[in-house]
Amino acid sequence: MVKGALWKKAIRDMQKSKAQFISILIMAALAVSIVTGLDSVWISIENHTDTMYRATNRSDLWVTVANPSEQQVWKIQKIPGVALAERRFTADADTDLPGNPTLHIYALDNQNTLDQPDLRAGRFGKQDGGAVLDEAFAKAHGLKIGDSLSVKLNGTWVRLPITGLALSSEHIFSVKNSTDLSPNSQKYGFLTIRADSLESVYGQKVFNQICIKLLPGADVSQVEQQADEIIGKNLIGLIAWKDSSSAGSVDSLVQQFKTLATAFPLLFFLVTALITQSTMMRLVENQRSQIGTLKALGYSRRTILMHYTSYGLGVGFLGALAGLAIGPVLFGKVLIPRLRLTLPDYSVSVNYPNFFFALLLILICTGGVSFYACWKLQGDTPAVLLRDKPPKRGSHILLESVPSLWRKMRFSRKLIARNIFRNKSRLIMSIIGIMGCTGTILSAFTINDMVAAIPIQVYEQTFTYDQKVLVDQKKTDFRYLNNLQLDGITQQIQETAAEVVCPNGQRKMEPLTITTQDSPLVNLRELSGKKVTLTNDGITMTRKLAETLGVKQGDSIRIKRTSDQYVSVPIVQTVYLASGQGIYLTDTYWKSLGEKFQPTALLIKWNGAPDKKFLSSDAVEEAVDRTGQSADFAATTQVMLIAVIMLIVIGAALAFVVLYNCSVLNYTERIRDLATLRVLGFHQKEVRSLVLLENYISSFLGLLLGIPVGWFIAEVVAAGLDKRMDLIGSLSFQNILISGAMTFLFAGFINQVVAKKMQNLDMLSALKSVE
Repeated sequence: MVKGALWKKAIRDMQKSKAQFISILIMAALAVSIVTGLDSVWISIENHTDTMYRATNRSDLWVTVANPSEQQVWKIQKIPGVALAERRFTADADTDLPGNPTLHIYALDNQNTLDQPDLRAGRFGKQDGGAVLDEAFAKAHGLKIGDSLSVKLNGTWVRLPITGLALSSEHIFSVKNSTDLSPNSQKYGFLTIRADSLESVYGQKVFNQICIKLLPGADVSQVEQQADEIIGKNLIGLIAWKDSSSAGSVDSLVQQFKTLATAFPLLFFLVTALITQSTMMRLVENQRSQIGTLKALGYSRRTILMHYTSYGLGVGFLGALAGLAIGPVLFGKVLIPRLRLTLPDYSVSVNYPNFFFALLLILICTGGVSFYACWKLQGDTPAVLLRDKPPKRGSHILLESVPSLWRKMRFSRKLIARNIFRNKSRLIMSIIGIMGCTGTILSAFTINDMVAAIPIQVYEQTFTYDQKVLVDQKKTDFRYLNNLQLDGITQQIQETAAEVVCPNGQRKMEPLTITTQDSPLVNLRELSGKKVTLTNDGITMTRKLAETLGVKQGDSIRIKRTSDQYVSVPIVQTVYLASGQGIYLTDTYWKSLGEKFQPTALLIKWNGAPDKKFLSSDAVEEAVDRTGQSADFAATTQVMLIAVIMLIVIGAALAFVVLYNCSVLNYTERIRDLATLRVLGFHQKEVRSLVLLENYISSFLGLLLGIPVGWFIAEVVAAGLDKRMDLIGSLSFQNILISGAMTFLFAGFINQVVAKKMQNLDMLSALKSVE
């Protein structure tokens, strides 16, 4: 019966202050929805990719080598930390399908167990000579099991029956080459066959890659070094799983959403805690007499504490559950299908450990504050609590110490100033709440601008060609390209990858771009915007890559040459490139290292229409427009921009709730003062300005403090968003203006709501409330 009476009392109390409790519930739901929503994106990616990695028995390391021998495979398998080593064949092949798409061929021996296709339908036989086709590629071209397709290997067309459809752990994010920035199943896919099928093309089984599976805890760099020594000069390339194109893209997406999930919710939790504190402190202070009555009736201290603590716990718990229900659906269901990843399914996973941690924070913010507010009054006796709380001792405010200013102020302005300085805690809560909301909105706008500006910096300022043409290296060389006499500006480049050894011993495969020193169509620049000219006495490295490798200008790194020798090269300068990190060097310097300059692409800025005869010649493998590359890149960042827009909307909703809560709280705390002023003859307009002007002042101060907070969050996100992007967090006046306009728009709307409440003020009830 006692508990039932307290429950009824709690319900009545919440109904009287329902606006404040609803606002706390909404804030808790918004904070938890951001955590669970952003977490659901990256943990779903991790779960689905890990499922594919296990299903395919993915390798940890791939060593590309011309015709590896069984003895080399045996020696690699004896390296400490290596669990298994197998040979396979990989190559790109043309097809006879409309549009001439490319398939990446994987030829596996019958005994192979690594890097198996993840069959979705059909079979992968050992003797039938069939092929397993990329499921997404098959869907894009209307192919099914039982159909056949032809691929061109070593100049020979081979007809293969499709016996199965599958996914591949190496093609979760599937792009063909440097001209493609986003997956396109119409143009590129994979095909897995048995090594026996190559005998009709090469006359025997051929292999060009060794797949390595490592033991848990193995030192990857040591395995790479020893494998390098075993293969020797025949080594073409060595790439770890984490450095592969697909894994790198997946890891970047995971890192992006992890960064967002870490940076943004903190402000939401802070704002929720502060607003809950102001609400619960007011509620408990207004119930002094009721707490005294409960103590006089014999209720224990523990029962009273738990009663008022339950207010915050209940609202916080319901808000957390609402956030759990909303976040994964709002973020996961919307964003995951737009990631352009090939996954087994697109179901949404929930990061329950992080949810329970968020729930704990929310309960501390709401229940903990409620407990503290009630605990402060538990030391008083019932007799003290049943009497009104003595008013605060009057004191002069700071402005009164400046008589020349104080005397010139109108009476209403003096009232506002005194109320602000005598209720500093409420003002601070309002300012911090608005600061957090404004900072969230401003940082989200800034991140949106940073990501949207990447294509402009890369494909308008750095690269100025019209077309990038990939050339057939067997049919072209730099002399052939020089004699083309195309109508436009041309620039030859060689894009390759080389093993880089850092001063700390770290080994990584990094992209190299070799080009001419004048470089008319690739305009590298410093962060300040100053143009950089490539030098013939060292390499030029992008700023972000140098940071990732732990090196700086003036340091030296070692690059592995094709002759199996390592050469030390100095980093003579660093450049800023928003996306596409790598190493740049001149053809002259490349030749001085004992290498041959063999262009792989031709950059062209046409004077008129493109030369269709050249573009359709056998020398051209593929051509892509710079505008198309820019559009492809924008498509890859679309998900991030959608996520940022969602954060802006949620931040705006939080700002609205905070402003409403603070404004209503300011009004309800001063209702007797306002009624007294009305009785004394103050006009409605004069009384209204006493409250509404304070709201504008707190909004303005919160906006000013929100600017550095927004800049700080944008800097944190820019630094950790993606190791392949070099983002610079800079605030724009336009974004500050928009964020401020949104804040004052909400403040103006809420002031209208409060003004309407003041019009309906019952002065008699307000003045009798003390009785």
